[in-house]
Amino acid sequence: MKIYFISKDVKNLANKASGGGKSSETLLKYLTELGNDVKIFNSASELKSDIKSEKPDIVLHQNIQEMVRTQRICEKNDVPLVVTVNSFISCCTSMHIINRTKYGEPCYKCSFLKCFKCMFSGIKYAYPSIHLRIMDTLLTPAYYTIRGLRIRALNKADKVICISPTMKKMIGLAGVDTQKIEVIPQPVDPYFLNPPESNIFEGLDIAFISSTHWFKGAHLAAEAISKLNNIRLVIAGGDTKTGNYIKQILADRAIFVGMLSKEEMKKYYYSAHVVLFPSIWFEAFGRTWAEACMCGTPVVAFKGRGGASDYLKHEETALLSDYDVDEYAKHIKRLFEDEALYRKISRNAREYAKKNFSADVIAKKYEKVFEEVLEK
Repeated sequence: MKIYFISKDVKNLANKASGGGKSSETLLKYLTELGNDVKIFNSASELKSDIKSEKPDIVLHQNIQEMVRTQRICEKNDVPLVVTVNSFISCCTSMHIINRTKYGEPCYKCSFLKCFKCMFSGIKYAYPSIHLRIMDTLLTPAYYTIRGLRIRALNKADKVICISPTMKKMIGLAGVDTQKIEVIPQPVDPYFLNPPESNIFEGLDIAFISSTHWFKGAHLAAEAISKLNNIRLVIAGGDTKTGNYIKQILADRAIFVGMLSKEEMKKYYYSAHVVLFPSIWFEAFGRTWAEACMCGTPVVAFKGRGGASDYLKHEETALLSDYDVDEYAKHIKRLFEDEALYRKISRNAREYAKKNFSADVIAKKYEKVFEEVLEK
């Protein structure tokens, strides 16, 4: 099958820190390994120049940048289009929460007035500056217009792939035809199934979290760990003001390791006793928990806002908590004290991830979608 694969910065995907970028890189690799003739495009302009001379069987647009232009080009040239949505385009802040409490407050449906209020209050920032709030407020009409254009473009695509059931629900509420939507999780490279030659830490006192951002719940992870004795928290990602808060409450029990490569992340997954996924925003997917499951490292997550709770079951493939730090801390403690529970979740999570998230499995699901579109 001849596939035109378009994603912004596609030629630099290996260095992209975002989940969407990593997902695109992995999917591209495994679609090619299945024998498809895949040609990559960095922009809609490149696609426009090439598609006139040689039409593909199908165009796959990954992520959302330039998606509206891609849809128009495909429609004009009568080429089927499949779009993978890796973030919440249904919300102008891509978060679907309001920053009023440390747990965030869910917001399910966006309107122009809500968008304006969110931008004016700076809810997408943990510590919004006046400058950022003013800039975002002035840009509110542009943000909301782009949101509407993207929703219309998705309704004109032949198929829309959402990476989680929660995303399907949210973009459906925003006006995307759910009959067009197929739920396929992000692909995880089977590379994570093979343990590294050595671990970074010795002992079983390590919990790991992959971000310091407030919307990823780093502050909640630190608060939970502060209630437990003799457990250290290893934090990846850039140092933010939330990172400073973590230092204040955990002191030398907080270990900051900065931005990590794919290879380094794998070592930390295997070295940690548990991986924490305490996101408070609505997660489209969230690769950290899926990669950790592939490594057999148990995950403790919150439930009800997508991500891990869309796929994992409490006490079977993970421990899932309500949005309460005390309850979250108790679940972490259980995995440090109950060896039988730990082994059960580790084994089940690894098998579930291998069966449902492995990139070779996901690539075949994409092929099936392409075949269905072409049959129509």
